[in-house]
Amino acid sequence: MFRLCYTILNNFRKGALAYAAPVFVSILQQLGTYSISVVLALVAFYLSLLTTSIPPNKQERAAVDRAIGVLASKGYDEEVWLLRRTVTFRVTDHWLNNFVEKENAYAATNFPFQIVTVYPDFYTKAVDDTERAMVLLHEARHLMGEDEKQAYAYVWQNRKKLGWTLGTHGATESYITIEQQTRENAPELFNCSEKPWNDCTE
Repeated sequence: MFRLCYTILNNFRKGALAYAAPVFVSILQQLGTYSISVVLALVAFYLSLLTTSIPPNKQERAAVDRAIGVLASKGYDEEVWLLRRTVTFRVTDHWLNNFVEKENAYAATNFPFQIVTVYPDFYTKAVDDTERAMVLLHEARHLMGEDEKQAYAYVWQNRKKLGWTLGTHGATESYITIEQQTRENAPELFNCSEKPWNDCTE
């Protein structure tokens, strides 16, 4: 009786394995096909963003590099690494950005595709490389997955370390605009009545 049960179970196991092996291989093949299709679709999407926008010229790229250099000199190693190693810079909107309304925009980031578009205000309204570094610090935080509130708050809390302060840049259009936008996006930083201008970071 024991030998009979053993024989039946052994035959069942062999049959199950013989059936399962082709099914398992088929599932793996389907997963591989779907994975390749997804990767190709993402590559095509990324290339469409690049081909519908214009890269910076030599002078524009030099201004970007100087601003990144300012961040490097201030110790923003992680942000600098992202900006130097993972980002493709553009100076005109690609087709996707054209669907997004922009107001007082110095730059825009497409995460996780690591495309940063720098607009004319980055070169004209920003008065020096420190202000441009401030803009890129904001965009670098987006590259790390942060939303607008987090990015505005981070830059405002780090403005003294960056050297972009009321004393050095308080009269510039960029400083005034960014302060206003920070108050709108991160109001919790401006609820300290005992501080000047209610600014908790002062």
